[in-house]
Amino acid sequence: MSGRNKKYKNRKKKAESTTGLEEALEALEAVERELLMLVRKSIKSGKEDVTKNAYGEAGLEEYLVASQFVNIKEDIFDEWARKYYHKSSDMGNPVGQFSVAVLYLKGTLGHPMDDVLGVELMGKASKAGNGVALFTEGMWVLEGKYGKQKDPVKANKMFHKALKDPVLSQLKQNKSPHVGCLISLAHMRLSGLGCSKSYTAALKHFKAVEEVEPGKVNEMVIKRLEVLEAISGVELQREADIRNRRLKEMSRSIQFQSLGDWILLYQHCGFELSVEPSTEEGHDRLTHHDLLEWMGRSGAILRLSEDYPAMGDAVPALGCERPGCDVTEGTSGKEMKKCSKCQAPYCGVACQRKDWARHNPVCEAVHASIWNELTQHEMEILKQDEGLVGKLTRMGISGGEFLQVSASLKECTHSSTSIPCGLECFAENSARSMNKYSYTLVGSSVLTEKQRQIAREVGILLPRDFGKSRPPVKAGFGELAVSTVSTKEVTSIGDNCAMRAITLTHPMGALLFNVLWNRLVEDLGGTCSCCRAGLMADNEGH
Repeated sequence: MSGRNKKYKNRKKKAESTTGLEEALEALEAVERELLMLVRKSIKSGKEDVTKNAYGEAGLEEYLVASQFVNIKEDIFDEWARKYYHKSSDMGNPVGQFSVAVLYLKGTLGHPMDDVLGVELMGKASKAGNGVALFTEGMWVLEGKYGKQKDPVKANKMFHKALKDPVLSQLKQNKSPHVGCLISLAHMRLSGLGCSKSYTAALKHFKAVEEVEPGKVNEMVIKRLEVLEAISGVELQREADIRNRRLKEMSRSIQFQSLGDWILLYQHCGFELSVEPSTEEGHDRLTHHDLLEWMGRSGAILRLSEDYPAMGDAVPALGCERPGCDVTEGTSGKEMKKCSKCQAPYCGVACQRKDWARHNPVCEAVHASIWNELTQHEMEILKQDEGLVGKLTRMGISGGEFLQVSASLKECTHSSTSIPCGLECFAENSARSMNKYSYTLVGSSVLTEKQRQIAREVGILLPRDFGKSRPPVKAGFGELAVSTVSTKEVTSIGDNCAMRAITLTHPMGALLFNVLWNRLVEDLGGTCSCCRAGLMADNEGH
């Protein structure tokens, strides 16, 4: 107990032992005066600047005095704490409004309960940007409590808004609201509740929890998410999109050039082709539209080079995905809107709607790649492998887990879109719709030793040939540098430009991803909504 609190308790005893009402009141008022002086000194010194800058000065002093009365932890001061909390709330201070809302809802400090007034004040504090109120009301919206209609999308937005409150991260004694926001967002990202599924975003939120309160998240949950991220297509897709932006910018002024020059341009931007054209083909002058036709006919697939000439170049401003639209974040001064499923950028809803017929099949393919969705076609290919049982055993995958994945397969859409569902599907059927839907194909890369180590930490031994695509063959067309590519016949590349690179994975990689995902879901099932089933290292304190 602090020396100051001892002094206040002694004055409380004096007030209780005093026979005269005026003397008792005088003793309590002396405590009030000292607390006011203490709070004013704290505000003047700058110790309360974070709260003052976030919510304003009106009602701040009253809130802090109320909190000081509460800290004394003596019932005789409850009435004084209630009085000052109400003063703060009446002056419009969000943290004061939150505190009075809690008094109404929980009846603490001897306060009468009133759910209607409590919910009303919580809403006011939430609208004013108080992070704790936003988290509290967000949980009500998520779970349909206190008369709120269930709305995961709205709850998701409220949790994100709560994290923007600088006061939330300053709460030293009560980290639950900050941690609760992050864990709720992680859970929603894993389940796709109110937002798109994203194991990378979930991992980011869990790691943020560990920064706030180390040891709060189960270590195995983080490790399994790291494995999912390591073997998935999300990082590959992100890198392919960045390189494609450079390629699109450098291709913008080129109408015709030789096939050899197109290949050199792709290599310059970090894409290796798996097929080498003949010398005669290499000198054919092609539009980008013709190039995609050639890639489709020849079965060419791209691979991301580890090092390439343009890797140090600035990444061009993000541009609208719709062919023919030249709007970028640089020209508009605004951030691009993103497709919720595949993150393709659009300048607005109008462009996205106009592009839907072309974009939809590509969107489905990119989403399937990011989430390593296994198709019936890929499962058939896997089952043809006579050594499958041995491979599964070495990877620690049981027969039951294999059957569990087999029960939720996606249908391969190659017959309708000509977009392959994976590397093996591409090897069998090729891809003849690159021009129709404006895409190229990128094969998955070999896993690094660091990624294998991450897998070993959760008991997974990855085969050496895991995720390996066909080796690319470099085209040999002399020493022609990209900067010397002919641009004599210049127009905008427009509708002929490939807008998206779709990454393809090996079916064994997709199988492993789904097995690990099912294990993670099982690990997270079955406890309270706050702890989100195993996300926490312990479930105490609720």
